[in-house]
Amino acid sequence: MGTALFTCFGTVVAIVGAVIMFVYVVIPLLGLFFVFIGRLFRFMWQEFRDILLLPIALLVAAVKVCSVIICIVLGRWDIVRIEKQKASKRFAEVRDRCIALFIDNPLQLFGIQPATTTQKPLYTQQVQGEDYPNSVVERAFKAVRNLEQDAVRQVQDFLGTPSQSQRSFQGYTIVGTLPSGGSGAKLYIVQKEKTHEKFVIKYFDIASGSILPQIVRESKAMECAKRLGLVIEHHLDESCFWYAMPFHDGEHLGLLTNKQHASAAKLTATQLVSMLTYQRDLLNTLHQYHTAGLWHKDVKPDNIIIHDGGAHLVDLGLITPLASAMTLTTHGTEYYRDPELVRQAMRGVKVHQVNGAKFDVYGAGAVLYFMLENTFPAHGALSDFSKESPEGIRWIVRRAMADYDKRYDSVEEMLGDVLVVLQAKNISNVRPADLPSVTGRDTVVQGAEATKMSARRLPKNTTPSTGGGPFTHAPNKTQPLGLTALLAAIVIGVFFIIPTQPELNEPVVVQPAPVLQNHEQPGGPVLLINEFPLQSERLQALAQSTSAQLQQQGWNIVVDQDVEARVRTWLPVSMNSIGDPSKLFQEGLVGIVVL
Repeated sequence: MGTALFTCFGTVVAIVGAVIMFVYVVIPLLGLFFVFIGRLFRFMWQEFRDILLLPIALLVAAVKVCSVIICIVLGRWDIVRIEKQKASKRFAEVRDRCIALFIDNPLQLFGIQPATTTQKPLYTQQVQGEDYPNSVVERAFKAVRNLEQDAVRQVQDFLGTPSQSQRSFQGYTIVGTLPSGGSGAKLYIVQKEKTHEKFVIKYFDIASGSILPQIVRESKAMECAKRLGLVIEHHLDESCFWYAMPFHDGEHLGLLTNKQHASAAKLTATQLVSMLTYQRDLLNTLHQYHTAGLWHKDVKPDNIIIHDGGAHLVDLGLITPLASAMTLTTHGTEYYRDPELVRQAMRGVKVHQVNGAKFDVYGAGAVLYFMLENTFPAHGALSDFSKESPEGIRWIVRRAMADYDKRYDSVEEMLGDVLVVLQAKNISNVRPADLPSVTGRDTVVQGAEATKMSARRLPKNTTPSTGGGPFTHAPNKTQPLGLTALLAAIVIGVFFIIPTQPELNEPVVVQPAPVLQNHEQPGGPVLLINEFPLQSERLQALAQSTSAQLQQQGWNIVVDQDVEARVRTWLPVSMNSIGDPSKLFQEGLVGIVVL
């Protein structure tokens, strides 16, 4: 009896001990093992990343240093400071990556958190004298800064131009500066002495390198801009020209878009609404320009300031009257400037001979593309969408950046589509067929009276977001309504005829599907365009059967929505012949079959 009790007690103690050992020893050891495995993979990834990016950062830093030296030689002091800051960031990145490569990453492998991780994140640290007093890079940039200041002082002494602290504008007090643009003008933040309101003054000084044609061009449009409230006042004399504009204290759209895309891999519905709100404000502003007979000509993210939840279009440097008799110029920003504008300018076309408002529409479409993709449209209307976004918004971008004769006729028409998407309960559910420019229904546009959006309707099987645009129906195509009526008549006739025939003991013979006659096989790929309505299962089955029969006969049939969308942009209405076969060959095709 005692032996049995002792055995039971020993068994219970052994089980409890085993459980305690498993819970407090085995499980923690397994946890440490898996944690170490995770740290090992993270260490390998961090080392690979730093080894890859270190020479790139070093190369960029060297290029920026060379750019600083070249700008000093050319006397471009406004660019020197910017390039110097960029070079400082790259050198700081090189230093941080070297520390991470040899110190931080190995320490983190063993669970030791280095103190450097509590500093500013990589890419944002800047070399400052008080932070790195012994830095060779900092001493070099101090020498460059001193050289820059001495050169500026000598030029000012030679030309007799006043310094910033000496320069004054009647009724205003200078409280800050902004980075200068490419026109040679200086930008000052000023405060009105009586009301203490802040404005921006754009100052041109011939003695400081401002270009006289730029001064003349900007001064001509000042009166129109003043009537619109874009300019508060302006002043011109023999040596300088300046004008005051409203000051919007905020970030430009480019920086804000970069932050939104960096915060998440996919744009949220809230972010899409914000972007469309900015686009709405931009189009409303462009409508004011065009109504007043002005063409902004430089619509881009850097010229759109986000302040108090709204988008403000700034920079009047290229503003031009739409009715101007001057010859078109190629001024503007690449990738946001319509290629058609460059072609027309090279031909010597006058401003009043084209619709400059359409060029602003192209710029607005490029801005919307930038907000969706966080990059510029390198290939214009054919630029790919690499990130997920609603199809309706993509269609608006395609239509705005389409060829000159196929894009929106005005910003009001584009604004009508943007408002429909913006007011929808679910932006992702808005299809191109729901937009006013496609349906042709009336829409109320903010800032303008109700306008009839008379646009050509898309074929139902065309997707603009993959490269298509608004296309006309060919007059010789079978209309869906007539085809539906014909099918209904056949069904009704069969329904009434079959019951009246006597019953036969012979089995019912099913008629075979239509068989295509043999044709000469083409010597290359042939694009198949299906014009049958998508809702008709019978016609879609017939289209698939036809394609299969052609392939059985040896035809190389191509069914590709992207190729079809590009072909539709130049395909003639008649479709009986192709005016320019070279476009067909550019797509790698020898022919087109339309069902």
